Amino acid sequence: MEITNVNAYPLSTPRPDVGKDKPDHYLPNWEKLSEAGVRSNYSSCLVEIETDSDLAGYGESIVREVPEAHVKIIENLFQGILLGEDPTDVKELWDAMFSSLRTRGHYGGYFVEALSGVDLALWDLIGKIEGVPVYELLGGQRRDKIKAYASSLYWHYLEESTPESAAEEAKELVKSGHDQIKIKLGMSKMGGGENADTILVRAVRKEVGADVELMVDANSAYELDEAKRIGEQLGQEGVLWFEEPLPPHDLDGYGELADDLKMWVAGGESLFTRYDFEGFIKKGGFDVVQPDIARCGGLTEFLRIVDLCRERGLKIAPHVGLSGPGARAAALNASTALEDDLFLTYEYMYKKDNPLATDLVSREIEEFSNGHMKLPQDPGLGLEPKWDAIEKYDVRKGN
Repeated sequence: MEITNVNAYPLSTPRPDVGKDKPDHYLPNWEKLSEAGVRSNYSSCLVEIETDSDLAGYGESIVREVPEAHVKIIENLFQGILLGEDPTDVKELWDAMFSSLRTRGHYGGYFVEALSGVDLALWDLIGKIEGVPVYELLGGQRRDKIKAYASSLYWHYLEESTPESAAEEAKELVKSGHDQIKIKLGMSKMGGGENADTILVRAVRKEVGADVELMVDANSAYELDEAKRIGEQLGQEGVLWFEEPLPPHDLDGYGELADDLKMWVAGGESLFTRYDFEGFIKKGGFDVVQPDIARCGGLTEFLRIVDLCRERGLKIAPHVGLSGPGARAAALNASTALEDDLFLTYEYMYKKDNPLATDLVSREIEEFSNGHMKLPQDPGLGLEPKWDAIEKYDVRKGN
């Protein structure tokens, strides 16, 4: 079998209630925000690899902005490397794609995100060739079910939101079967007062009780001193981990913070390939490592990152975030095959209003019940695109 064509589909849809005058993070005093700005769309890039058989593979690359950039990289660069090749030579193909621009300074960003989507499509195709779920190609099933936490609880989307309203939402999540909840932080920086994040977490803790595990995610909002202060306060509330407390480039800061705090420090969603992760792992900056499979280099590179983590005895919790079904399917399959990872993200928040998470495939990828995800059973990653939906959200169609 050989690869005959590689296609990429740039997808995007407006986010409800987010416009030019309303950011998606930190609404109070948001004009002071420099890290995130305004993101008014959900985006994704679907990758399709066709062969000289009747089988095709599908993957997804994470896109936050400009999905057309991924299309150019995939169709103008990677396609020439892949055409005529055996799709089962996935590791060799990964190395060939990565090497194509590495010596010209491209070893992260859009380049590796696009590579990730191609890699996932190759793994999906191999699973279909063998007639097994991808996790069988990764060593087989190591667990009966996958723990999943609710992500993420916000209270700063709307001006009328309060810590109490966030606590009420947490209460409803517990009723729906969640016993692990992640809370977004950032208000201590954005004008809510220096203890605003702690007040939020305390309100949620009071409502849900001690039996529910809480994690917090700052999306790199803080510098080291403030992260230490907030982390010490949150440690008293029994918070399990502090995710992305610092900017992703602050290698020394992460090492110092992980040494100082009693709770786990988590991170890795913003990093690319084992070469980024290696420095943080050696420095001791992460207790919990969170590679995003649709960003870090795909499953091929994720497995190499896992090997680095195992050498140091670190915990692994694949990140998913604002992604579509391809990224979620990859994380589910990887977690099924990993006996030593923690748990997965269940993005209940974005499933409410993100059709790219729910409408692109014919079968639901995630089945959540009583705090756990059902294991995938379909060959490959289980992705069967709904082409009418793909066309609807393809930005090249003027949508």
